[in-house]
Amino acid sequence: MLGHTKIKKGLPASKEDALAQDVVHDRRDAGSAAFLSADYRGLRPSLSVSPGDRVRVGDIVFTDRKHPEVAFAASLAGRVASIDYGARRTLSALVIEVDSGEQADDSSDSEEFGDPDNGGVRRTLLKRGFWPAFLTRPFGRIPKPDSVPAAIFVNATQASLHAPAPSVVLEHQKEKFQKGVDLLTYLTDGPIYVCQAPQDTLCTFSERVKGAFFSGTPASGLSGTHIDQLHPVSLERQVWSIGYQDVAAIGHLFLTGHYQPNRVFSISGPCSAEPKLIRTCLGAGISQICNGEVTIRNGRHRARLLSGDAVTGWESAYIGRYHQQITILDAPPEKGFWHWMSRPSAAYGALIPTAALERALAIDVLPVPLMRALSVGDSAAAERLGCLALVEEDVAALTKLCTSGADYGMLLRDVLDDLAGETV
Repeated sequence: MLGHTKIKKGLPASKEDALAQDVVHDRRDAGSAAFLSADYRGLRPSLSVSPGDRVRVGDIVFTDRKHPEVAFAASLAGRVASIDYGARRTLSALVIEVDSGEQADDSSDSEEFGDPDNGGVRRTLLKRGFWPAFLTRPFGRIPKPDSVPAAIFVNATQASLHAPAPSVVLEHQKEKFQKGVDLLTYLTDGPIYVCQAPQDTLCTFSERVKGAFFSGTPASGLSGTHIDQLHPVSLERQVWSIGYQDVAAIGHLFLTGHYQPNRVFSISGPCSAEPKLIRTCLGAGISQICNGEVTIRNGRHRARLLSGDAVTGWESAYIGRYHQQITILDAPPEKGFWHWMSRPSAAYGALIPTAALERALAIDVLPVPLMRALSVGDSAAAERLGCLALVEEDVAALTKLCTSGADYGMLLRDVLDDLAGETV
């Protein structure tokens, strides 16, 4: 077991109270669910379905054209409502709508998963649609099917005080979570870091499974912070991260044979009628599950629904694959409103260094020089300054604080894609 790390840098916590909820409300019918380009940037799908086709929970709807072993499973039973493409036939959105005539996946409990020591765990996760739960560092991409990380990080912390508390979510899933953690040891020869709050004991630790405890600013809940503190990455050393609910779902699959599409999400924010925890499927339609949850304030006629928290999230019709909460904010007035999340993507202003910017990142990089390198697309300089340790959520604080109006998550992604292309 590793020690306790208190993170002092990063944006301070919101002045609003934390989400004090210890009850998870029953599954909320989503009406529809989607795979979105925001989660799978640049993915070119090889489709297994067409618009109008019926799918069951757990059915494979497409694979990655570049890596056909990587499958994507339906989280909702229904009909494929639409499939939209972006540039160069990349995925834009695949939407599934509920069909009451369909039933959940009826996989047999006796399914054979193969010898874990001979690649059985890896093959099962690829085949059953769990591989996209992993993200690499550097680059923040779905791992290649045959890659082996130097370590795996299980994020069982809260990057937002309004996110679901892992101890609450896992209260009745500890056996599944433990099983999932144990299975991760078959994917790497390195350590499995289970990152959690100091007061939590979510699983049993061992020589391979190491407990790491984090507290402090909300940045203490970011996987990038954990990786920077415990196992820094480089072009030659890759690690993976995965969320704790996905780990529990992996354990569920191997214990029961069934694909588990449900996750616990929080609904919170200044315009939420009553902050709460709800259970619904991955990629669920936000407007449907927030029906009756919105309180309009200040004479506004509508609210903004964000997938994610108010710092790292974005407006969306569906919950992002790697998000755990929905945030309901005041909608901006039609005229004369300025907000960091609604800035135009062009005509950036001046970058003015401030003390807040210097302390905005928990990871040990120089923020202002990095921001300048990202602003001009200088990939070599950004690499020297430590951008390989970062993904979009890590620099969201810079976007919020900077006077220039630049979206540093978008700029970072352009640089990371450029550097990743050079390493292929």
